[in-house]
Amino acid sequence: MDNALTLRRYGNRRLYNTESGGYLTNQDVIDIIRQGRDIRVVDSRTGEDITKMVLVNIILEEEKLRQNLLPVSFLFQLIRLQGETIQDFFQNYLTASLEAYLKTRREFDRRFREWLDLGAAMTAFAEPPERSAASDDAEGGDPPVKTPRRATKKHPPKCRAKTPSKP
Repeated sequence: MDNALTLRRYGNRRLYNTESGGYLTNQDVIDIIRQGRDIRVVDSRTGEDITKMVLVNIILEEEKLRQNLLPVSFLFQLIRLQGETIQDFFQNYLTASLEAYLKTRREFDRRFREWLDLGAAMTAFAEPPERSAASDDAEGGDPPVKTPRRATKKHPPKCRAKTPSKP
């Protein structure tokens, strides 16, 4: 977090961006983090690093809005397993699992884009561009050859042979 954006939190719970010199909302902080930037939040009065507390509060605010980020069963288990076991889980397993998921997702996205590009290239290869007679004449090429329509034979109407009438 050496290159993290430093935010100061004041007593009124407002976050101040020390880099740009303006106050931020929780949504502003979410946007900064989603852009790939880390943040560090410092209490303006004590100088204490309160980044974890601010991030948890942002997650809880998001949970209020969406109500689907953390399943209730997970929250019960989290409270029941309070202690060293759960701390180890979060520090090791959950972090590694999330990183593996993100790596897999990036790889899937990369391969999917390759398939899309390949499909676009195959489509362009399979369908040659239409050329008009005007462009052929302008390029000095041979005019397109028109194939004659098949002549249809016209048959005279069928005549019945008249039989001579008997006297």
